[in-house]
Amino acid sequence: MATTVKKVRFPLEMPTELRNHIRAAAALESKTMKDWIFEAIFEKLEDDIDSREGLKVLGELEGSTSLRDYLARRKFSV
Repeated sequence: MATTVKKVRFPLEMPTELRNHIRAAAALESKTMKDWIFEAIFEKLEDDIDSREGLKVLGELEGSTSLRDYLARRKFSV
């Protein structure tokens, strides 16, 4: 049995000038406004996920060294 994906309409109000810019950008890429907007949203979500994962990694202490230790090693390894 095939599963169907429920689609939800999401009315989006925007200034006419922004709409015209999106329409032009989409046309230059031979895309519909809908496809262009979806692609922009997906890219933003991917960037957000990447940023969160990057910040998570920065908070991990395993395998890291303190600035004091790093500078001490650099001072004597010349």
